[in-house]
Amino acid sequence: MPRVFSTRVFFAFLVVAYIHIVGDIIESAVFQYLDSSFYVLRSTSQSIYVGTLIMCAFIMALYVYAKISCGKPVSKAIVGLAAIPGIIGIVALLFGRINYNVNDAGQYYNNGFVVLLSYYIGFLYIFVTMVIAIMFRHRMRKDDALTIIAGLLIWAVLAFFQFSFHGYQVSSIAIMLMALMLFLSSENPREYYEKDIPGVKNKDAFDLVITERFANSKPFFITSVIFTGTTAILTGEDRHLLNRLQGNIAKMAEESIGEGSYLSSWNALSFIIENPEDVETLMSHVNNYKDDSGNYKLTYSVLEVPKQTKKADEALQILSYVSGEYVYARYSPNLVIDEKIIDKMFYRNSIEDVVRAAVKDKAFDVYYQPILNVAEGEFVSAEALVRLRRADNENFISPEDFIPVAERCGLIHEIDDLVFEKVCSFIAKENLSSYGIRKVEVNLSGNEVVDRKTYSRLIGKMEKYHIPPKFINFEITETAFINNDEAFKDNVQKLKEIGSTFSMDDFGSGYSNLLELLKTDYVMVKMDKEFIWNCLDPDKPENRRMLEYSIGFLKDFGLHVLAEGVETIEQAKTLTEKGVEYLQGFYYSRPLPENEYIEFLKAQKGDRR
Repeated sequence: MPRVFSTRVFFAFLVVAYIHIVGDIIESAVFQYLDSSFYVLRSTSQSIYVGTLIMCAFIMALYVYAKISCGKPVSKAIVGLAAIPGIIGIVALLFGRINYNVNDAGQYYNNGFVVLLSYYIGFLYIFVTMVIAIMFRHRMRKDDALTIIAGLLIWAVLAFFQFSFHGYQVSSIAIMLMALMLFLSSENPREYYEKDIPGVKNKDAFDLVITERFANSKPFFITSVIFTGTTAILTGEDRHLLNRLQGNIAKMAEESIGEGSYLSSWNALSFIIENPEDVETLMSHVNNYKDDSGNYKLTYSVLEVPKQTKKADEALQILSYVSGEYVYARYSPNLVIDEKIIDKMFYRNSIEDVVRAAVKDKAFDVYYQPILNVAEGEFVSAEALVRLRRADNENFISPEDFIPVAERCGLIHEIDDLVFEKVCSFIAKENLSSYGIRKVEVNLSGNEVVDRKTYSRLIGKMEKYHIPPKFINFEITETAFINNDEAFKDNVQKLKEIGSTFSMDDFGSGYSNLLELLKTDYVMVKMDKEFIWNCLDPDKPENRRMLEYSIGFLKDFGLHVLAEGVETIEQAKTLTEKGVEYLQGFYYSRPLPENEYIEFLKAQKGDRR
């Protein structure tokens, strides 16, 4: 169980509750079976019973205070102030006398000033704690708040019943119910452990412990072992293999440095370490560990607290960023999280803020980059490209930066929808076919193409603006993995049936591969600019053979070939000689806003080869 303050308070509550119940049993036995000559034993059992009753009420108040503090340091002043009524009650027990009486049924019960004072103190704690729990319930999990309030209400009812009907000792039942309800709802150790990885605590446990550790001033390290594979989409067998690997690493860490592990994210196993030597020891073991399956690379990351961050929520953001976006883009066996990495995270977060605002305000722009038909020497098509500016200045954010962020935030559907709406509106408004334009290339993300609602959204907008489907060619981008072949094929088939065509984008990079060519009936392949530039590197003439083989293979397979990133006349000539049919790049034109694109079409002079 995570060693957070509220958990330790709950453990103290269990201990005192146990003593209270034992005291209740002893007191009942003493008065039932022993006579008044056992005065000392009677007095002691009475004091234990009443004293632990006050202590249980006080500790429960402290528990609720810890819960609503959300991991922040517990104020000693508040704890001291809250303890005053309890201290008064305990002092009264030590120096006062507990009387007893017998009801009509022959049952013994405690009475007298000390007992009344103890009851009033207990009622005070229960009532005030309940009020606080209700007032600050938003600071707790909903289940925790409901359990605490319900438990306190039951406790108050049973305590009042015992106070009103002498001889019925039901306070122990109330305390046991309170402990049981809390254990089942929020303090059950099983709730903090991963079901599929023995001995490894889950993210809830990790978040709790991190929050409390930041409340203390003692420095520590958060180390993580991040598991990176070829894809973030796991089958059942993939998940099983990953869990087994994580379990092995957790066991190794326990044996080497004696530290427990937390699954801080699906692909990251984290440890909280105080001794720098243990950080080095674990790093050595991880670096030397061999994954028999060969499916994953292991990255060992280290975040030093409070050197790099002084806030728990910021630390959790950093760890999530590193194990997610950062480690996939910049793999390294060992990674010390420094200010540069943290600055990248803040930049990424700032992009997310801009993207969310732009989606809300529909503030994306669409630019058009002309595409040359080599055989005709004319610009017969163009690619529609989304652009995003920062609101506080006129600087653009690169699509390479904001598209992955939008995908991870679940906003890519909204962006694709906005862009396609603007493209259809522009085609209709300007009557692009009158300028000789036959197609507009529109990017369709992997996330969008596997959405069952995509076809109806796209056809709806084409019908709204009376755009012939054959006027649209969809470029399937590989910024997200296509993980639902059935939905993908269904959308592609329906769009093809009404006349739209498809191109594979970024061939030669990422996950645009030959298997994808076999799975989908593409009409065109766009060669990635980085691939083109590498093949045309003057210092590596042998690379041109790869370009020739690729173009020949694609054309033999019945595909048209487009090369992007054309920036010089030499590149254009070479690509044309090798058989490329369409050219796109800064040599011909940068992406243009709508008005400038129309001016470009009006001014084009025909042959630009």
